[in-house]
Amino acid sequence: MESERKHLDCTTNGGKPSCLPCTEGKDYTDREHYSDKCRRCALCDGGHGLEVETNCTQTQNTKCRCKHNFYCNASVCEHCDRCTTCEHGILEPCTQTSNTKCKKESSRSRLLWLLVIPVLVIGLLVFLYIKYRRRCHDDPESGISKPEDMLINFSDIDLSKHISNIAEQMSLREVRKFVRRNGISETTIDEIKNDNIQNTAEQKIQLLQRWYQAHGKKDACHTLIKGLKKIHCCALAERIQAIVQEDNKNSTSDIRNEDERQDSSENYLSSRC
Repeated sequence: MESERKHLDCTTNGGKPSCLPCTEGKDYTDREHYSDKCRRCALCDGGHGLEVETNCTQTQNTKCRCKHNFYCNASVCEHCDRCTTCEHGILEPCTQTSNTKCKKESSRSRLLWLLVIPVLVIGLLVFLYIKYRRRCHDDPESGISKPEDMLINFSDIDLSKHISNIAEQMSLREVRKFVRRNGISETTIDEIKNDNIQNTAEQKIQLLQRWYQAHGKKDACHTLIKGLKKIHCCALAERIQAIVQEDNKNSTSDIRNEDERQDSSENYLSSRC
């Protein structure tokens, strides 16, 4: 019988077997049979895009359907596919049995993008170029970007006490490139390298010291900053300029404070006399 399973065989000829009902929601039978088992109810796998349309009963298996935004165009659906999302408009919406039909991108829209993208790229390149030029538009004669940035007289700066700080800011490649362009021979560069083969920090310091000794104090800071900008190390030149200015400002402040202390002492002694 439908909705039942055989429990015991019949005991007399022509008799009927003893039957038990199937478990509602767990198993079922939808036709007459002689099995001692009911059929297990099917599960609708949400991971495959399925959901329950009709629950399982004692006489009918579970009926599944595709979830919202899923479809299946097969006669027996074991899984559903996700509906396509259209970028340029919908011709026909997605249904339980068919995918979305999308509008194709118009040739006019494609042409517009082909025109817009190059313009945006060119505009970005121009912006970056202008920004770079503003950052590094040094006067070849002066080496300083703006007159108002010249807060100190670079020709009078003694770089010897700044060499180690400057070397820390520069890579070995940058130091070699700078000194090579400013009169230090390859022989000298190789000599310093071989003397300090495993100490790049010392190589940088000695290369800069050798250049400074050859150049002399006058305009050395000016030459250093201008030279770095010429080899496209503008940010580095600005950092070194800031370091020199800050150190010079601190030194000037210390000298001023010392002078004030001396004046105060002299005034005190004069008043005592």
